[in-house]
Amino acid sequence: MINVPLKETTIPHSVESKFGPSRVILKPASKGHGMVAGRTMRAFFDVCGVKDITCKCLGSTNPINVLYATIKALNKIKVKREENEIESVKTA
Repeated sequence: MINVPLKETTIPHSVESKFGPSRVILKPASKGHGMVAGRTMRAFFDVCGVKDITCKCLGSTNPINVLYATIKALNKIKVKREENEIESVKTA
């Protein structure tokens, strides 16, 4: 399991990652924009609760590689300590 840091209904900042021949780019979107993502990433972000995000998959679109690249990208997201404490208080 991994923690997916959220800023309202999106991710805090842009991030990209690569796994094997697949490369993914994740960008935050404004509230109400919706999810612009491929089949694999859309299913993953639906489960995570991310409502507004823009994603792009480059290179191989093998679902396993795309999923691993997406998880690797989410692990790269850095959140300021104060914002993280505020979010944890909201969820408690």
